[in-house]
Amino acid sequence: MLSEKFLNEFEEYLKSGRLEEDYACSAEDRKVEILEYLERFMDLAEEADRAATRLLMPGLSAVPPDK
Repeated sequence: MLSEKFLNEFEEYLKSGRLEEDYACSAEDRKVEILEYLERFMDLAEEADRAATRLLMPGLSAVPPDK
């Protein structure tokens, strides 16, 4: 499970501009890794949204979750 500390640190990393600095100073393989990490995080955010919807609106759970 994610910790509040991790989420706070990741939020600060995104908002501070350090992500962009790291990306700008990275080799191509690291840039790809950064973009893949962000893409995975966005995919997880979509899944978290679906989970929150299922928790808050259990009547909608009759609709099967996306695969």
